[in-house]
Amino acid sequence: MLFLKYLLTSSGIAMMVIAAGILAYDFYLDIRHRQAQATPEAAPTAAPHIRWRASLALALLAWGPLLIAAGIVVVPSGTAGVRVSQTKGTLPGTLYPGAHFVTPRKRSHAARHPAST
Repeated sequence: MLFLKYLLTSSGIAMMVIAAGILAYDFYLDIRHRQAQATPEAAPTAAPHIRWRASLALALLAWGPLLIAAGIVVVPSGTAGVRVSQTKGTLPGTLYPGAHFVTPRKRSHAARHPAST
């Protein structure tokens, strides 16, 4: 489950980087086009198209894997997690060792305590 969490996180970050890379490359082509048009002997050509929609869609789709990964909590063996809400404080129930899914940004496990017998 920890591998899935890291895979989702890295894929979401990669999607954001690719969206930024698409925009950076399109701006680079636009700058090169403007420089070429500034020379007097340049033939008029069509301006390159900046792919705003594709970049925005990719950046918005990247939030899906990031939110799912933020909801996966892995509690190591020998410890227990405490459920904490941002609005209600400490919640009843313990997160025992293993993988758990919590609501991202609303609930989180704040501390891992050694499990005593």
